[in-house]
Amino acid sequence: MAELGDKTQLGVITLAASIRKPGLIFLGMIAGYVVVAGLAVLVGQALLAIIPLSMLTLISGVIFVVIGLLMLKVDVQSGIASPRAKSPFLAAALMIVLTELGDKTQIVTIALAARFAQPIAVFAGVLSAFVVIDGLSIILADRLGKRVPTSKVKKVSAVIFIVLGILTLFGIF
Repeated sequence: MAELGDKTQLGVITLAASIRKPGLIFLGMIAGYVVVAGLAVLVGQALLAIIPLSMLTLISGVIFVVIGLLMLKVDVQSGIASPRAKSPFLAAALMIVLTELGDKTQIVTIALAARFAQPIAVFAGVLSAFVVIDGLSIILADRLGKRVPTSKVKKVSAVIFIVLGILTLFGIF
C-alpha cells in the first residue's frame, strides 16, 4: 500500500510512457528494487544511522528535478535521445535505487524486517509487492504512451519529475 501513488511509482510510469520499452524498464525496476529492498532488509537500520533521513530525502528530490530537466533537453522532433534513454534497464534501475533511499517504502521494509526478524520472507514479500504494483503501472503507462504523441508524453513526464522533486525537497511528498 505504501507504494501506491509514491513518487517512485510515478517515476516508473513516466519512464514507461516516455521510453516505451516496458520489458527493459520492468527488468530494471526489479533490479533496482532488489538492491533497495536488500539494503533495507540487511543494512537499513545502519543506513539510517549513517545518513540522516533528511539528507536521503534531499538527494531524492534533487535526483527527480535533475531527471526532469534532462528529459526537457531531449529533442523529440529529431529523435535524438538523452544517454539515459539509450538504456531503459539502467535508467529504471538507477531511478529506483536513488529515489527509494529513505523513501516511505524503504522505511516500512526496515520496520517489517526488524519486527518479524525474517529477512528472507520480508524481502520476498516486499519485492513481490513492488513487482505487482509497479509492473501493472508499467503496462498501463506503455499503453498510454502508444496513444499519446511521444513529444507530449516526454514534456509532461519532465514536468512531473520536476514537480515531484520540488515537492520532495519541501517535504510535501
